[in-house]
Amino acid sequence: MIYMRQRKYHFRITEIISQKRKSLISSAFYALLLLLSASFFVPAAQAAHTTEAVIQQAVKNRLQQELRQTARQYKWNKYSHHWDIWVPASAKHLPPCNTKLKITSRDNQQWPVGHLKRQVQCTDPKHAWRLTVTVKASLTLPVVVMTQPVKRGNTISTSMLKLEKRTLTRETSFLTRISQVKGKTATRRLRSGQILSPLWLEKPPLVKKGNLVLIVASKDGVNASTRGTALEEGGKGDQIRVENIKSKKVIRAIVTGKNTVHTQF
Repeated sequence: MIYMRQRKYHFRITEIISQKRKSLISSAFYALLLLLSASFFVPAAQAAHTTEAVIQQAVKNRLQQELRQTARQYKWNKYSHHWDIWVPASAKHLPPCNTKLKITSRDNQQWPVGHLKRQVQCTDPKHAWRLTVTVKASLTLPVVVMTQPVKRGNTISTSMLKLEKRTLTRETSFLTRISQVKGKTATRRLRSGQILSPLWLEKPPLVKKGNLVLIVASKDGVNASTRGTALEEGGKGDQIRVENIKSKKVIRAIVTGKNTVHTQF
């Protein structure tokens, strides 16, 4: 007699249903884990991005403040600017700062033009950090330009000048009003079309060495005058040596006008 073991069909179906149920639970569990992981990592990435954006905006605000102050000080009327701000890649790993960012200059440039450096500092006691941001800045405004060449030592007249809008990409000295050049002489040869720098100008001396000068002496509201010879040149407010023609005495007097000096007796 042969005995054959037969499976219970209803047991097999139950087993299949159980396995499917376990599989569904497992899939749902892993899906939940992925969702939780995504929820955990996304804010961190967003926080890093936000930190970088906040740094850029803080530096931009500081540059705007500096530019407004400079424009007010030097009386610039119409100007525009462009800034390219580079934040170090390390900023992506910085925690968000819960205090106002402190921005300080890391260069000694007079104008906010050219390659600038600004230090950004977070003073949050829990997340203190600092880094240096690089800025490439350009400035566009009307400046004084030469319309013809001028030799060294020659006086510059207003007919030799014009205002022209130029874009400055590096730090350089310039003038924004033609009146700033009135009565001045060139200390070097100047080319036509060249932006005029105040460093290339000087006021001609009111008294030249060897000139005959009027010496005005005063005391207690009483003035007396005599003639003298200038032993050195000087501009207004300069103190120079002068020889009294009559007494041959050498005195020190202050230049107050064209070939005029003042002293006290």
